[in-house]
Amino acid sequence: MTATSDRPRTPTASVGAPLGPGSLTWKYHGDRRGLLFMWRTGTLQNMHPAVNSALQQNSNFFNNPWDRLLRSIPPIMGVVYDDNADATGAQVRDFHKPIKGDDDGHGRRYSALNPDTFWWTHVTFVETIIAINEYFGTPLTEAEKDQLVAEGVTWWKRYGLSDRPVVSTWAEFEDYFNHMLEHELEHNATTRWAVTAHQQKMPPPPGVPKLAWKVIEWPTSRFNRWLGNGLMPPKAREILELQWRTRDEVALRVLGQVVRRAWPLLPAKVRYNPRAYDAIKRAEAA
Repeated sequence: MTATSDRPRTPTASVGAPLGPGSLTWKYHGDRRGLLFMWRTGTLQNMHPAVNSALQQNSNFFNNPWDRLLRSIPPIMGVVYDDNADATGAQVRDFHKPIKGDDDGHGRRYSALNPDTFWWTHVTFVETIIAINEYFGTPLTEAEKDQLVAEGVTWWKRYGLSDRPVVSTWAEFEDYFNHMLEHELEHNATTRWAVTAHQQKMPPPPGVPKLAWKVIEWPTSRFNRWLGNGLMPPKAREILELQWRTRDEVALRVLGQVVRRAWPLLPAKVRYNPRAYDAIKRAEAA
């Protein structure tokens, strides 16, 4: 995305779009290509001052980042794909109720259920769908981006939070995203940990034997950091003081071409997260 204004434009009324079989969100949110964006999406979220404070004070993220990821991903998938998605949304919302405290770095209180904070984390998931298609698929048209953002409003309403920060069109969404990059996001204790994670020892992911992890930890961590760096919006890369060379960009484009061509050849069960795949099969059988 490129900056279009210093401040987001006044939002229109928060009008959603159908979210279910046939929607763009159903098609892409559960797509496993999203795993390639885990470092990027998580780091963009953590650049928000309140998210940084919440992780510093209320999380085991730094000792075991896999735990946070593996606990968070399935229910967030469920807010889109579950039969009773509103109940799953309320469950995800309520997970965050105890997360509050004092933001020492900015001299203010924070709460994970502050709609402005929660909206930013939600926006990163919607924006990731756009980025997946930019780098590893077919870029969405302007009309598709409008549709996706409107579906994101319906998704948001399942959390039962205020519509105050919500935007409903792609133009508003892009302005908001760029405003956050220009004026709100920061390099902080959590992001400094993230950009050096490849230099630190981490526990093995669940299901990976410790001996195997000793062999693959360094190249895996280096690759994840390199890929996340390359997928970052340029302004975010600047804030995080990350370097990206021409040869890195060439390598990323080659990787993108490989994934773009190979992905449609894989069976759906491989391409989709299990919760998403099960929902898609239920819808097909209905």
